[in-house]
Amino acid sequence: MNKTVSLISLALMSFSTLADDQEQGIQWGIGAAVVSQDQGYTDVGNETMLVPALAIQYGNFSLLGPRGSYKVWQQDNIEFSVVGQLRLDGYEEADGDIFLGMEDRDMSFDFGFEGEFDTEFGEFGFSFMHDVTSTHKGYEASVSYGVPFTLGDGRIMPYVSASYLSEDLVDYYYGVLPTEQRTERNAYTGDATMNLEVGVSSDWFFGRNHMIKADLSYTAYGSEIKDSPLIEQSGSVQLLLGYVYVF
Repeated sequence: MNKTVSLISLALMSFSTLADDQEQGIQWGIGAAVVSQDQGYTDVGNETMLVPALAIQYGNFSLLGPRGSYKVWQQDNIEFSVVGQLRLDGYEEADGDIFLGMEDRDMSFDFGFEGEFDTEFGEFGFSFMHDVTSTHKGYEASVSYGVPFTLGDGRIMPYVSASYLSEDLVDYYYGVLPTEQRTERNAYTGDATMNLEVGVSSDWFFGRNHMIKADLSYTAYGSEIKDSPLIEQSGSVQLLLGYVYVF
């Protein structure tokens, strides 16, 4: 039950930057990240997990853990990629008392595209991801803006983003079916909503082989998520500390 993909996406871009500085050809690395997060579910609290990752960079193809991308077009400061990734959202009945009597909500594999536009004012991005496994049967569309700063061998980027989550996606992960209704948990049908996120992404490079990543973000939920009987907070906080060794 986690939402590590957004930060893993930032880590993938960081690994690509480090790999681009190496010799041409295939570059690969191994690493892991400690992810601490509180998604706002009722009486569930903060969770900390270790996420191992295999990283590969070969030409226009990049892979890091559950996310892969292929750059299909680039010109000057604009690039466009197709992306496939696991959506790690979901829960099992054993994850907390609030889920007792609920059907499991599974992860999905989402596929779509993303673009990036670098300007002297900062980096603009957009993405569109759709479930191709018919798990939640929905989609998510996002836009983002960040301003990178270089500090020695490090890079820090404060950013903001807005994500539109479709009705099917929200209802699958935050809805409550009539058959799942209990005295303390009313039936609930989720609708499309907009989440807002603010965060800081940082990458620290040590020589030709080492990358450390430290990211912190807060996601403010849209009203359709906050109104869910499964949720007791207005948003979620996530901290990621990761390391990748590039061979």
